[in-house]
Amino acid sequence: MYLRSMKCRMLLHLLLVAALCMGCSGRVSMRQLEWLEAQLDSVPELVREALDSIPSASLRGEARALYAILRTQADYKCYEPLTSDSLIRYATDYYSRSRKSYRAAMAWYSLGCVYTELKNDAAAVEAYLQAQSLFPDTTVRYHRLCYQNLGQHYLRKNMGDEALTAYTAYHNVTNGQAHLYADIALAQAYIYKKQPEQAREILENLLLYQAEIDTLSLETILFDLGKIEYTFSKDYDKADAYFDRLILLNGIGKPDAVYWFKGDIAESRGELDTAKFYYERAMLGHYDIYLQYNCSRNLLYLMLDSAASPECYSNLRRFEQTSDSINRIERRTEIDDIRTAHAMELHQRELAQRHQRFLFIFVCLLGVVVIGVLLTERRRKQHYLRLQQELQRNQAEIYKMYESIEAKRDNGSLTREQMLVLYRDNISKSVVLFKSNRWADRLQHLSEQRSKDIPSFTIKEREQLAEALEQCFINVITNLRDEAAKHNSRLSSEDIHLCLYLALGYSTGVIRECLAAASDNVINQRKKRLAGKLPEDILELFTHNA
Repeated sequence: MYLRSMKCRMLLHLLLVAALCMGCSGRVSMRQLEWLEAQLDSVPELVREALDSIPSASLRGEARALYAILRTQADYKCYEPLTSDSLIRYATDYYSRSRKSYRAAMAWYSLGCVYTELKNDAAAVEAYLQAQSLFPDTTVRYHRLCYQNLGQHYLRKNMGDEALTAYTAYHNVTNGQAHLYADIALAQAYIYKKQPEQAREILENLLLYQAEIDTLSLETILFDLGKIEYTFSKDYDKADAYFDRLILLNGIGKPDAVYWFKGDIAESRGELDTAKFYYERAMLGHYDIYLQYNCSRNLLYLMLDSAASPECYSNLRRFEQTSDSINRIERRTEIDDIRTAHAMELHQRELAQRHQRFLFIFVCLLGVVVIGVLLTERRRKQHYLRLQQELQRNQAEIYKMYESIEAKRDNGSLTREQMLVLYRDNISKSVVLFKSNRWADRLQHLSEQRSKDIPSFTIKEREQLAEALEQCFINVITNLRDEAAKHNSRLSSEDIHLCLYLALGYSTGVIRECLAAASDNVINQRKKRLAGKLPEDILELFTHNA
């Protein structure tokens, strides 16, 4: 009573949700569909009733795709016949096959359920393989069920190896009640693989817990054990005992194929009338095409035996064996083609994802490099500005000293040595400032090369180098010109640049390239001429590193 009242309250709740879905001009929200999605596994029959109240024709986009999944799964769980794939195809078309997501996987899983109902093994296998590859979480229940369903279709296509692999995987990832079904499925795979000992061991172990097994599963276990004894052990008495136990259960899921096997047992014992009875009983009310085929064939054999027509009997046997072999090859080839195509698709998808990851990593590394370069350049510029500001402050102090230089000289408070110290400090700071410039690296590289084939500076590069040099030594240049004027001489731009390069400590060869001189002798001659244009103590400030 408590469970019934709970279901009634749940039904009222679902009907309320459906009524809300009908409101607002017949529009339904994704939140309402997601709520129904959460209830699907626990109360599928109530979800189905709620879905009946939703106007599906008004749904668009993801809402329609999710509705298609819920509708298909609800009908499948409630054992409603699935006769068309048109609705669920909307969901598989909507969700991308290249991106893993739970709903994309469920769309393909639901398509597989439709094809299972339609007994289209090839299409069902393709759908379940696609579903498995799209589940982002392989621990979900539906990912495990894909193994079970794939094994079922492989068995129907006589693909024992593939079925055994699928059922083994299903067995390894299940627990609880599902583990019972996995054991039964694994035993059936061993039977198809003609490995009866493994199958018998599994099924006999299950019989030890007969009291805990539901009737339908017990019927399946007894039927498979009887089939093992009849087909492999040829122990007809033991097989007949299993089949009799199965008939006594009188369960609703009892396979009519048990009468087919009892007919075969009776035929093997020479009890032809009994065999005919069981064959006809197996076909009574049963529409499985394979059972109908086998029982009708065996009845035909009985008639041929009674007619004493061995030649007709042998020809019919040969025809059926050949036909079975052809059908088995065709059915297996169909599935093999699908598996191969799916494997190629997964490989291409993996390559595409690998290329995307490589491109993403490359872009990230490139971004890191660019950011690193920008930060380095920014630090260099900040350092350059700090040095320049410090140099300007130092020059301001020198200018102040110049304003009162005569008075200080009269008072004897500023000597020539003190002035030279200020000059030297100014030069040192200018050298540090230039060393932080990009041209310093270029000149350093030039000084380290010994080959005569190194290309010289272009005219434009020399102009840019001279401009950078003057910006860093602007205050030093002013001091040079002032000292040259006091010495009754005038310095050219080449003379000033030569002094600055000497202060930087570059070799004669590097200075020659910077000043575009014809030879080292030209530079040496210019050095000698500087001695007549500048005081000796000033010239020593620049040539002490030369």
